[in-house]
This record gives sequence, structure tokens and C-alpha cells, in this order.
Amino acid sequence: MIKRYKYLLILILLFTSKSHALSPEYEKELYIGCYTNSKTYIGADGAKIYCQCTIDKLSKKFNDKEINEVFKKTPEEIQQLTAFATIECESNN
Repeated sequence: MIKRYKYLLILILLFTSKSHALSPEYEKELYIGCYTNSKTYIGADGAKIYCQCTIDKLSKKFNDKEINEVFKKTPEEIQQLTAFATIECESNN
């Protein structure tokens, strides 16, 4: 009986963890935009680290549909909704 629940729990965790993940294509698109803008301010190496960190954080919280909804908002709202990622990644550099 416990074995059955253990497998069910594993399946649930697999599916729920993927529900909040950006597709590789979307991650690449976001990375390119981030890198292009960031390298001017923090250099190429810093931009690589910062952008990958930011994309990883966003991917843990949003899927493609959700991030599209975020980017339809005002710049202030976008900043507020994504601040958790930028703040954490800025402090890592």
C-alpha cells in the first residue's frame, strides 16, 4: 500500500514541477534579450552568470503561458512580478 502511494507522489511531483517551467525555446529567447541588455552594464561574463540565474529562477515560477501574461503588464508590474529573481541573482554577483 505504501509503495503505491510512493509512486503516486513521485508522479505528482514530476508533473507539478514541470507545470512551472519555461520551454527551452522560451528560455533561450529570454536569455538572449537579457544578455544583450546586461552585458553593457556588467560585462559579458557577469551577464552570462546573471542572465542564466534569472532565467532559472523565472523558470521555476512560471511556464510559457504565465510569463506571457506577466509581459503583457505594465513595466512596473513586470518589475514587481520578476523582482524576486533579479534581486537574488544580483546579490549572487
